[in-house]
Amino acid sequence: MERKSDNATANRIYDEFDPIFNWKTEQGFETLTIYLPGFRKEQLKVQVTTTRKVRVMGERPAGANKWIRFRKEFPIQANIDVDSIGAKFEGANLVVKLPRLPMGRGGQTSPIGTTAKPPPVPKETSTKEKEAGVEKHAEKAPLPKPSREEETKRAEKEKALKATEKENVCDGVKQDYRSKVNAYKENLGGYVALMKNNQRAITLGMVAPAAAVLLLSLGFYAGQMFTS
Repeated sequence: MERKSDNATANRIYDEFDPIFNWKTEQGFETLTIYLPGFRKEQLKVQVTTTRKVRVMGERPAGANKWIRFRKEFPIQANIDVDSIGAKFEGANLVVKLPRLPMGRGGQTSPIGTTAKPPPVPKETSTKEKEAGVEKHAEKAPLPKPSREEETKRAEKEKALKATEKENVCDGVKQDYRSKVNAYKENLGGYVALMKNNQRAITLGMVAPAAAVLLLSLGFYAGQMFTS
C-alpha cells in the first residue's frame, strides 16, 4: 500500500497557485486574510518560522492526476506577539490573527482608527504586469536635472565642437584657395611660354622681309652703277 501511495505521489502533476490576500489593521492586532477557493481545512498548513515569518501552504486534487498547490510566507512586524498568532478557516478564507504587543514591548503600536500598513510582502507578478509597471514608472519618473558643473562641462564641449568645426571650414577654404592659386600659376606659366614662342615667330617673320628688301635695294643700286 505504501509503494502504491508513493508511486501515485510521484506521478502527480502540480499547478502552482498564487492566492489573493490582504492585510487589515484592527484594534490590538493585524489581520491577514487569504482567499483559497476549493481548499479544505485539512489541506492547509500554517506555521510561524524562526525567522519571524508566517508560512502558509497547501495542496488539493484538481481531477485526474493533477494537483493545485501553493506556498506563501509573510514577514511579521516587530510589535507582533508571535506566541499568540492564531488562524482559522472560514468558508474559502484563511484568517490569520497577529496580536500586537503592549506599548513598550517590541515597539509602538498603531493608533486606533488609523490605517497602518503591514510590512511589504513580495508578490509574484506576471511578465505583462512587470512590463506595464516598468512602462508606468518610466512615464512618471521625472528626468534628473543636470547640475551646474555638468551644464558648464556641456557648454565647454559645445564650444570646443563649434571651434573644431570652424577650423575645419577654414582649412577647407584655405586648401581650396591654394589649389585655385596653383592652377592659376600653371595657366599663367603656360600663357607666358606661349607668348615667348609667338614673339620669336613674329620677330623672324619681320626680319625675313626686311632682309629681302635690303637685298633687292642693294641689287638695284649695283645695277645702276654698272649701267652708268
